[in-house]
Amino acid sequence: MHTLKYIFFILLITAVALFAAKNMHTVQVHLFDWTFADYTLQVPTMVVVVGSFGFGFLVAWFFELFPRLKLKATMRRQDRKIESLEEELKRLSPPQAPVAISKTAIPSTEE
Repeated sequence: MHTLKYIFFILLITAVALFAAKNMHTVQVHLFDWTFADYTLQVPTMVVVVGSFGFGFLVAWFFELFPRLKLKATMRRQDRKIESLEEELKRLSPPQAPVAISKTAIPSTEE
């Protein structure tokens, strides 16, 4: 499954890069600050496309990070619980004597 994810990711990056490379003309980007003053920048389309893709990737990674960290914390907590229950089981179970196997107890298959 990881291999398919990486292949898809590489294809997506390639498609974005090809689109950006084919659109090298400049575009006007209108920005404003907290006083709502209008600023206009002339930037290549490639910068806008790759920048938007990169920003979207970072936002998606950031929001995926929290559930992953929560899952790891839950797994660590469950591992500690399993270890404590195994120790308690060893402590509460009576010691078992070793079982001796004799050759006479095994039925022969000879006729």
